[in-house]
Amino acid sequence: LYAWSVTERDAFWRAVIEDADIVLATPPGRYLARPDDPEDPGWLEGASLNIVASCFQAAPDKTAVVLPDRGSVHKVSYGELEDLTDRAARAFVASGLGPGDRVAIAMPMNLAAVAAFGGIVKAGGVVVGIADSFAPYEIRVRLDLTETTTVLTSDVVVRAGRTLPMYNKLVTAGAARIIVVPSRDDPPIDLRPDDAWWDDFLTAGDPAPGKQDIPFEAVVRHPDDHTVILFSSGTTGTPKVLPWSHSTPIKAVMDGRLHHDIRSDDVVAWPTSLGWMMGPWLIFNSLINRATMALYDDAPTERGFVDFVGEVGVTVLGFVPAIVSAWRSRGLLHDSDWASVRVLSSSGEASDPDDYAWL
Repeated sequence: LYAWSVTERDAFWRAVIEDADIVLATPPGRYLARPDDPEDPGWLEGASLNIVASCFQAAPDKTAVVLPDRGSVHKVSYGELEDLTDRAARAFVASGLGPGDRVAIAMPMNLAAVAAFGGIVKAGGVVVGIADSFAPYEIRVRLDLTETTTVLTSDVVVRAGRTLPMYNKLVTAGAARIIVVPSRDDPPIDLRPDDAWWDDFLTAGDPAPGKQDIPFEAVVRHPDDHTVILFSSGTTGTPKVLPWSHSTPIKAVMDGRLHHDIRSDDVVAWPTSLGWMMGPWLIFNSLINRATMALYDDAPTERGFVDFVGEVGVTVLGFVPAIVSAWRSRGLLHDSDWASVRVLSSSGEASDPDDYAWL
């Protein structure tokens, strides 16, 4: 399989796309036009698509997302997530978003972030991913690099019992317009006149009565058009801009299907956010593979996350090695029930062999 994948690339990627049921508005003349050109290989020559159209092919009543909700577990079906994604797409279009326009998302990985992500891309826009841990200066640098004015964020972030500001950081960073997802029923902040609460923003884009059931039609794009803009860490200078196209998620889905063996009955968890590549990877991999995405927006180095993994039956679990070190040093897996986990995966940095032997 490996030899075939590198010597017959056109045939290999045709098989991947067909196996994953990638929705193509226009099929390609060639799946790989210039296989010997690493800089411009010509993916899906002549094709058109919107990759979000491939995300909602599971049965509408199948669970798409599981997440904690006030001491219990909240389940969101594929149908419910698609409806929320369409509402987000309409709202962003009503606010002036056009194909190629950019909206930043700087917040924890929760249901609103996932729906907004899908809605922006489905409407032809581009998500600028910014880690919620960044300071205002680091956020401003990334907004300036991408000429992004609109940002989706949360009012505050709650991590390991600490309440950290998010909206105020975006104000300090100079974001021109901020859409705010409240973290609780009585959010502790007041918004600037041009900013908006998430529910009000969605309502402003809702269709007229009698047309609510009409799905939002995905805006068809070129395979090379951008879907997401990520960044290098910036530890060696100005962050480097790392764009994803509408074809990039197909590579991510291949990773999930062939390297991680993600199946439609899997529950996939990967503590991350849309500021890092594993955020988009998790969304596209879970939804296109018709699996369930497990989202936990508090610290993964606390016992609550360990219990959540067991409670929702996570089968594919990803992490960075520092998380494993915290689990081990703090004894957090003692008396845990992780019998459901069958695949462990790591990203981000080199792994410690002793920690991995322990895991």
